[in-house]
Amino acid sequence: MENLTILIIDDEKKIRELLKEYINLIFPNKKHEIILCNSVKTGIEAVENYLPDLVFLDIEMPEANGFELLKNVNTDSFEVVFTTAYAEYMEKSINEYGCFGYILKPFDGNKLKMIFDRFEQKKLDTKYFKFINGIKNKRMLINLDEILYCKANDNYTNIFLKDAEYLISKTLREIEGRLPDKNFIRVHRSYLINLLQVDYFDRSKNRLILKIEGDDFENEIPVSASFKENVDKLFL
Repeated sequence: MENLTILIIDDEKKIRELLKEYINLIFPNKKHEIILCNSVKTGIEAVENYLPDLVFLDIEMPEANGFELLKNVNTDSFEVVFTTAYAEYMEKSINEYGCFGYILKPFDGNKLKMIFDRFEQKKLDTKYFKFINGIKNKRMLINLDEILYCKANDNYTNIFLKDAEYLISKTLREIEGRLPDKNFIRVHRSYLINLLQVDYFDRSKNRLILKIEGDDFENEIPVSASFKENVDKLFL
């Protein structure tokens, strides 16, 4: 499992620290980023700033309950696991909010481990790509289907969308490792392309032609000799 950004929201400090300790025990060799919040208000700010992968959310808190947080944030970036001492919230959590998990206090380490095992499998079907914008130094979330292609830029990578371009401080190889194999393929040492955005393969020019045209990105992506055989098989 790759390193995750995990948000723990609970008004009790000892609960926040205990849950953090459990997570570190489950993953002794991982450096997950764990953010602790003591209220719905600070939790909303943390969701917006950190774009977490997984949120452990208490329900009963003094100023507002956990359900209020979910009404006020974009939930596309994360799954939520409710952590509460009250079993009566389970039906509402599942039927109305589609929570990923529900853990009763006091915590059970084995059940927590099961949550992470299921989450690892679910991440294989993610529809979004999270990254830090190298220019704005801000965490961002984009839909995978909207990516046209990625282009190497020394130790950085430029990601091109129809109406936007982002600079990421990771190599193209690193980006390739984070994108799903079924849609994204390497076609050149400097290019990684989204097959969903390709119209056809022009074999005479060794170029992939995108479905859309624009002035702010390349409409034809070169295919190098070392990748040509693999590309050929996809466009028989």
